[in-house]
Amino acid sequence: MIESWLFTLAVIAVLMIPGPTNALLASSAHQQGIAKTSLFIPTQLLGYLYAISLWALFIHLCSPTWPHLITILHFFSAAYVLWLAFRLWKLSYLEQHNQRHTSIRPRQLFFATLKNPKALLFAAGIFPTETWDSATNCLLVYAVFCLVLVPTAMFWMSFGRAILSGQLNKLKADQFYKGSALLLIVCMLPVVARFF
Repeated sequence: MIESWLFTLAVIAVLMIPGPTNALLASSAHQQGIAKTSLFIPTQLLGYLYAISLWALFIHLCSPTWPHLITILHFFSAAYVLWLAFRLWKLSYLEQHNQRHTSIRPRQLFFATLKNPKALLFAAGIFPTETWDSATNCLLVYAVFCLVLVPTAMFWMSFGRAILSGQLNKLKADQFYKGSALLLIVCMLPVVARFF
């Protein structure tokens, strides 16, 4: 069984990070409405599940040949989190992304999620190592992931739509970006501590 469910905090923090998938959801909600965009959530979920499973399979198959692979991936995962946190502190990403993508389709969201580096972060650093020991553990962790992903996606649709439509002023959006960077660092402390 999974020893600690603290990884849920890290899952929440990483899913809340403004990135390509969340920006596509926000742009789609702004352009097509929240009701139509909410139909994209299963596509996003499927993309994450495929990507996380592929990274986990890669780690499992390559670990006997390269025993330090998981350590290297943990290091890159921690570095990626710190880079995202600092990037969030000084960059407003959502408005630029909305201008580039004017019509968003489920296929586009699936491939953006599939290529999202957050999947490596989940497979190598955030999900407990016991996840891959049994099918029950895997299903439990994926169920927790799904329960966190749905409200996070709904939040990004409503918050992103409010930012892009001008309902929130620039100061509130910047405060959210800085707050999410701090939340990310705090919630990733158990993952970084496990690495060291």
